[in-house]
Amino acid sequence: MSFTVIVTEPINKMGIEYLKERDVNVIELPPGSNENTLALKAGEAHGLITRGSIKITRSLMEQNPRLKAIGVHGIGCDHVDLEAARELGRVVCNTPDALTVTVAEMAMALTLALLRNVVSADKAVRAGEWSRKYSDLIGAELAGKKVGIIGLGRIGEATAHRMQAFGAEIAYWSRTRKPEKEKEYGFQWMTFDELIRWSEIISIHIPATSETMKLISAKHIASMRDGVYIVNTARGKVIDEEALIEALRSGKIRGAALDVFMNEPLSTDSPLCEMDNVILTPHLGASNLEGMQRMALQVAEGVLKVLNGDEPGNRVV
Repeated sequence: MSFTVIVTEPINKMGIEYLKERDVNVIELPPGSNENTLALKAGEAHGLITRGSIKITRSLMEQNPRLKAIGVHGIGCDHVDLEAARELGRVVCNTPDALTVTVAEMAMALTLALLRNVVSADKAVRAGEWSRKYSDLIGAELAGKKVGIIGLGRIGEATAHRMQAFGAEIAYWSRTRKPEKEKEYGFQWMTFDELIRWSEIISIHIPATSETMKLISAKHIASMRDGVYIVNTARGKVIDEEALIEALRSGKIRGAALDVFMNEPLSTDSPLCEMDNVILTPHLGASNLEGMQRMALQVAEGVLKVLNGDEPGNRVV
């Protein structure tokens, strides 16, 4: 039987070639497509590959009974109605192993850029403001800092190792405590409230779920150290964005590096766009060549396994 797989957003060509070499009919939706675009084509699909910009809804699944496999190009599945998939017998798989190094390196890049005022310094040189190197461009070292890791999954752990290599002191909170990591690497476990109060830098690595929505609330921000730094390469919905903006304005939070936002793409009207103590990137955590190749191949492999009646490597539902 010949299968048809719809790729809802662009992925690396290696994933497309993998499917085509195995006689899969691949339909690539054009950039900028939306739920309506997908709905017009979905009746042809046995499988979907999705990156997150287009929601995969219960209605879409119900109206397309031949759809069996939903492959998430990445980790976060918050754009897929997982409850509906479970009820309707659709298999959802993702690619968590492909992104560990990629996102951890992004978290490190943002942390170092934030501490050393790299973005502001670049703007200063271009504007002829060289003398700012003696004033507001003076940065801080990562070595010796108390870094709180929120979420010690694959990416959180990989980020913690890299922070530790720079001489930072590492503590973590995770929904599941990891005693073996504490023993092996010297990571210190704290309760969520303790970690929030202790940290000089907070690096976020948890998924967006109903339980983590605005997990970092205005109350938690108020209990943080004055002058704390926040780096978020996970999901924007885990922080109360309004409270974050207010704390950045007041200086309670000295700086933030944000790759993810409550609503994406971030509106240019957002107050965050006007702040010099914030680094903003357009959800780039997974976007490097090696990571994109790994994700494209792994998601293609997972979807095809499901269509062939086999178990995918990273089944979510």
